[in-house]
Amino acid sequence: MGRSRLFLDTQCGNRKEGEQLMIGDSMVFIDSDDNFTIKGTVFRGTEGLWELLTRKNFNKQRIGKEDLKMNKKY
Repeated sequence: MGRSRLFLDTQCGNRKEGEQLMIGDSMVFIDSDDNFTIKGTVFRGTEGLWELLTRKNFNKQRIGKEDLKMNKKY
């Protein structure tokens, strides 16, 4: 296992199933601006939100109030 994988949240965070990116039981689609769509809802892909979605231990300084609100929505 690579060192960087130790920090990724593959249980509740994102993972690949074949060629498809998944979060929980939902497919994730990422656009060219790093925004993503889950179950038809578009989320603005901020640094803080990506931190919450991908890390087990996240850097709190990167996460804003809006990131926390958006994280709860999905």
